[in-house]
Order: sequence, then C-alpha cells, then structure tokens
Amino acid sequence: MLAVRRVHALVEEALAPEVRPPGLNPDALAGGRHDLVRRLPAWVKRFGLLSGPAGFCLWCEPRREPAETSPSQMIINLPRGRYLVDVLDTETAAWISKESAEGGPLTAELPYTGSPVIAWIRGKG
Repeated sequence: MLAVRRVHALVEEALAPEVRPPGLNPDALAGGRHDLVRRLPAWVKRFGLLSGPAGFCLWCEPRREPAETSPSQMIINLPRGRYLVDVLDTETAAWISKESAEGGPLTAELPYTGSPVIAWIRGKG
C-alpha cells in the first residue's frame, strides 16, 4: 500500500500546474474511450483512455516481466492532424518522451519503463 501511495504522490507532483505539459488539465478529462485504441505494445497489461476538450490521457499498466518491450508503438484512432504526445513515467514522475506525431490514425512511441506510464495527447494548434 505504501508503494501505491508513493506512485500517487509522484503522479500528483508531475501533474502540478507548474510542471505539467501545456494544456493538460486533469479536471477537464472525463469518460473512457477504449474504442479509440487500435493497438498498444505487447507489454501493456491494462489501459484506460480519457478524453476531454483539451486532449486525451492514456494510462498503461505494464505486464510483469513481459516477453517483449520493443517495438513500443501505440496506434490511436484520432482524426487527421498533428498531435503532441508527452509520456510520464509514474515511478520517477519524469516526463520521459515528447514527440510530435501525425494523426489519422495517430501512431506514436510509448516507451517501456517497467512501471505505469501516462501519455498526454493534444492537438498541435
């Protein structure tokens, strides 16, 4: 239970307004959208996708000792356009990946860390 509290504290720290990616407003996200997820890496055990007016938040929990950790791409059925994708490692509370990717559908890297990751996906205005 202590480890879970530690992860929650680290995630809250990483999502604090002064350090989170621009446009990320956790309070504006609502409603699961599993129908938008086309493919996730083999290392993903469970996931959730929340959507809101400011973007999408994908949470992925890894399998224990997965047989494969590469390739590590996700495909999300989003409309055509450019998207910014920031990935948070919940164990270290560090933003470990930032990329701009093309949508229609969106294909982007989802790094394996051995701990749950959160991907913040938003349109590039």
